[in-house]
Amino acid sequence: MKKILLILIVVIAFQSCDDGDVIVTTFDFEDADLNLCGNGNQYVFYKINTNVSESISLQITTADTLFTTSETKSYELDGNGNIVNYRRFNGDITSAYFCNSVPPTTPTVAIDYVATSGTATLNTTITRDDGDRIDDETGDTDGDGIPDSFDFDDDGDNVPTSVELGPNYPDEEPRDSDGDGIYDYLDIDDDNDGVLTIYEDKNQNLNPNDDITNPDVGPDYLNGAISISYEIDAFREHSYSLSSDVVIRLSNLVLVNGEETIIQENLLLGDIENVFTDENVTLTPAFVLPSKD
Repeated sequence: MKKILLILIVVIAFQSCDDGDVIVTTFDFEDADLNLCGNGNQYVFYKINTNVSESISLQITTADTLFTTSETKSYELDGNGNIVNYRRFNGDITSAYFCNSVPPTTPTVAIDYVATSGTATLNTTITRDDGDRIDDETGDTDGDGIPDSFDFDDDGDNVPTSVELGPNYPDEEPRDSDGDGIYDYLDIDDDNDGVLTIYEDKNQNLNPNDDITNPDVGPDYLNGAISISYEIDAFREHSYSLSSDVVIRLSNLVLVNGEETIIQENLLLGDIENVFTDENVTLTPAFVLPSKD
């Protein structure tokens, strides 16, 4: 989602010979993507207009962990750790200027406006995905505290939802092994033998799928002729992927270059999709005794 940063700003030049002159200038970053460089507890967001060798950048210095939860964080611009710069250069500018620990010596800065005040607001939206191919899940079927939308095992029987859907999903309906009208991924007794799936775990390794008395039938939890219960009191480790998007806005921005001042009340700096990703978030939910309605 490319956002357009095209703003018309009034620069008030306070000059001794003509106090109060008004100069109109344009920041044009219409074709520029918002990018990020991170180094420890310092984050630098920037846009580059290659047509005229100019940039706008936001530096945030914080011990906060960013982009891992859906939240809104605000940082006051102090010209020290939290800084906004608008710059023009005497040559072509690239990402290396912002992302190297030691900025390159060229190009040099021809014009530099620095924010003396203002607020930077980061709005982060998190998406979690358990990879089970089911869209728009709601609720928490097994009551383990993990919403079905990113619960590795929706019904809490220690068989992953992706397995219980069956090999032909989504081309076919989810699997219903015992024909009771409840899909396996929501059924805590998949073969309807009176022993809940989670307890049909002979080797007690929290994986009922590998306990097979009769290979011609399959796992015991799908074999109605096998109804031996074992003591299981834990859920297996769950996993999901996480990605986050961020939208950055600047407000009450005051940029100063010598005697010139740029004031912008509200400025949408831009957004970055997938600013943070983690393909393997793991957790083990607290065990909840299953109950069959």
